[in-house]
This record gives sequence, C-alpha cells and structure tokens, in this order.
Amino acid sequence: MNTEACCCTNTDHITGCMVCGRELFYTPDKPLRANCFYCGKEYITHVFCLEGHYVCDECHSRDILELIEYECINSNQTDPVELALKIFDLPTLHMHGPEYHSIVPAVLVTAYCNSINMKDDSFIKEAISRGKELFGGLCGTHGACGACIGVGIAYSVIHQVTPYSKEDRGKANQMTAHALMAISRMGGPRCCKRDSMIAIETAINNFECFSNTGKISYVCKQFPYNDKCIKSKCLYYPLKYSKMEYDNA
Repeated sequence: MNTEACCCTNTDHITGCMVCGRELFYTPDKPLRANCFYCGKEYITHVFCLEGHYVCDECHSRDILELIEYECINSNQTDPVELALKIFDLPTLHMHGPEYHSIVPAVLVTAYCNSINMKDDSFIKEAISRGKELFGGLCGTHGACGACIGVGIAYSVIHQVTPYSKEDRGKANQMTAHALMAISRMGGPRCCKRDSMIAIETAINNFECFSNTGKISYVCKQFPYNDKCIKSKCLYYPLKYSKMEYDNA
C-alpha cells in the first residue's frame, strides 16, 4: 500500500495526530475502517496514525465551529480578511482541518451582511453548516479544495441560490472556479490558512460587494510548526524570512 505523509493539529499537538502527536499518513488507494477515538463511531477514512488513532471530522471541528459562529455573529467587521485573522488567532483552532471549509463562507457572509447593515444570524449559521458538510482531505481526494467551495457557498447564501436559479447558479459555480484556479497555481502540499486566505481574497476581488477592505493583510505565524511549509514560495511567508532565504541561496 502506497502512503503519503500528511499532518493535522490540535491545541496539544501542533502537528500530527490529535491524540498522540505522531505523524499521520494518507492512503491514496484503499480506504480504511476506523473508529473515532472520541465518539467511537466507525468511519471509512484515508488517514491513519501508526498508533491506531483516528478522529472524525465532527469531533475534530465541534468546539471550534461554535466559537467561529460566536465570533461572526458578534462581529461588526466589514473586511472578511480582518475577521478571518481574528478567527485564525483563536487558541483552539487547529493548523489544518475541515473547520476551514466553514471559516471561509462564514467570514464572507458576515462581512457582506455587516457592509449592507443587514445582520442575519441565520445566514452565518447556514454558511457554517454548509461548510461543515465538506469532509477533510477533499482537496487531495476529490480535486476541489473545501476553502474554494466555501467561496461558492458564501455566494449562494448571500444571493439565495438554488439549483433552479439562472444567472446566480452560474455565478456561484464561477466564484468557486475563480478560487480553485488561484489555489491551483500554488500546487501543494496543502496549507489550510494559506488556501483559505487565497479563497477569501479571490472572493473580495470577484463579489463586487466589498469596498472597505485592504487595510490589513495576512502574514503567516505558523510556518515554524508546519513541516510541509513551502516557505518563500508562499504568498504569506514573512518577508524578512523570504529575504534571508534569497540572500543565502
């Protein structure tokens, strides 16, 4: 069986298995049956820990999604980047995980509603709920990053798109496509904060509803802990470190 290393985090283990911190591995060919360490439910998964630990998406994301909802509902921010940065600083947010599939649509919908003075908690909850349906590892196994789909989710929630919609149905798919193209240029390995920020910035450039933005930008803080970091090839790698790398090249 061919395996490829991947990583995930929690507050106790900055990389690797949520339970023990050991490296996780990804099986590109045959999925495995595993019971979640926390809830005990059996799942089919492509990710495994050599110690036998497995954590399902629901347990991985449960508490942080409640915090994301709280932050968005109580925010007056009209710049989705600034709101995303506040969420990125939450101490219980993992470095990687399916929760980012909810973060992208949540901050976009929140900022939009705030910008038109139409705060609607149900829009935010719906954005998070739809993002939650996208399972972890989607970017590798299905060729569609969940952060990008989050852009389409946000557009669909904002414009109340349904499968019967005409122009807006096409627009929603187009928004996802814009984000996918932007992220595809980075290649891999995946980095959830990098991909989420690219998706959010792509939405800002294409939604035509965010005017009060651009005052702050994302600068990565987690690169020392991410052994899959692409360093200076990343848009958000700190410039001082990029310059040092180029000087020593």
